[in-house]
Amino acid sequence: MEQADVLAELGKIGAARRGQLSEQWYENTGKDGKVRRTGPYYVLSRCIGGEKSFVRVPRDKAASVREELERGKDVAVLIDKFWTNAEALAEKKTFLTTQRTQLGRNCAKPQHK
Repeated sequence: MEQADVLAELGKIGAARRGQLSEQWYENTGKDGKVRRTGPYYVLSRCIGGEKSFVRVPRDKAASVREELERGKDVAVLIDKFWTNAEALAEKKTFLTTQRTQLGRNCAKPQHK
């Protein structure tokens, strides 16, 4: 996949997120001694730029956040592919420059009479 193809695929993704969605349940003991579970409560956690953040997500938005997180994984794969291509281009450029330099040094000098 060429760089232009990677960029075109990135442009098609739309809304995406990084991080993970956790489901939390809380247990409370009532006055009657029975344990009651409440929840689920959803929390989006992520680390961006070395900063951790935690955001509560309303129950009715959890499904759409999960979909955005899946698209975020696709973004990460495409960005990795972009880096792989960019580094391959850099290596090719470096190799060609190095090869030319070595050829120049290894050429026999003309004999002076």
